[in-house]
Amino acid sequence: MVLQVLAVAAAVWLVIATWQVWLLLFTALVLAAAMLPAARLSERWGVPRGLVVLIVYAAVAGVFSLMGRLLWPALSEQWAQFVDQLPKLIDNVRAWIGGLEYWLRQWGASLPSPKTDKVDGLAGIAGVLLGNAMRLTTGALGAVFELLAVLVIAAYLVIDMREVGHTLLSLLPREHRATATRLAPAVLSRIGGYVRGQLVSSFFVGVLIAVALSLLGVKYALLIGALAAVLNIVPFVGATVAAVLATLSALNDGIVRAAITLPVMVLCQTVEGKLFAPYFVGRATGLHALAVLVALLAGFQLGGLIGGLVAVPFLAGTWEVVRTLWVEPRRG
Repeated sequence: MVLQVLAVAAAVWLVIATWQVWLLLFTALVLAAAMLPAARLSERWGVPRGLVVLIVYAAVAGVFSLMGRLLWPALSEQWAQFVDQLPKLIDNVRAWIGGLEYWLRQWGASLPSPKTDKVDGLAGIAGVLLGNAMRLTTGALGAVFELLAVLVIAAYLVIDMREVGHTLLSLLPREHRATATRLAPAVLSRIGGYVRGQLVSSFFVGVLIAVALSLLGVKYALLIGALAAVLNIVPFVGATVAAVLATLSALNDGIVRAAITLPVMVLCQTVEGKLFAPYFVGRATGLHALAVLVALLAGFQLGGLIGGLVAVPFLAGTWEVVRTLWVEPRRG
């Protein structure tokens, strides 16, 4: 008994110590689960799974390249205009904060203000940037290698899913193998369905925001919509960032346009939360929007950006296991 307890404790410690590796492996599993339906369908027509993976990767790269080729001129122009107008945006925000501070003072409160000199502040910022330059470069290279590793592992999982499944199944006790065989396809379906649904939802969110801002006459509508679509790979993040950028951009044309833009962006977020997310993501994962939000917060807190990306599919797979093994038998 003592040896078993020590073995379990050692295994838990090993998993905690190497949690980043397991996070990357689960990320690869999420991508593999998203590609599995296409691989299974292609096998019926005699197409090897490896070729399907290459086609999927090439198609994704081609779509991004085509979008960049078509949208890059407009995006680069709007980005240059946005950078030129950035000082004015900052001045507008400062003026708004100044008005807010005035009203706060009327109630006996005030906003905290830094007392450092402007030159010292700029020197401090420059020092931090120079001091972290090597760290940023190392982090960027590490991110590239991690991305390549995830893509390669996902490809191997799709190609050798049967062999991997049989190997993992052989590690389980014989009495639990039938349950694992029944659960695995359902869990992978939930995980892969989330990825496919979130991609479709992000696309429609970006289009909706770009069209809405264009109709309102807000500058940089295409840029903000594209950013919303990309960032919305993590649910609710893209629409929130787009709302902030759109409101700041509308402030350049006056407080009235900003006051109109903000509720329109809130409406876009509502459409995402009540229509796109339940239809494309909720149906695939079986999760409520509140559960998705809690999973995102926990994922960001524990694992940063990667944690936020994989938190929802992890919760979806876990819920499928709990529902099958615990909830459904009790209902029956």
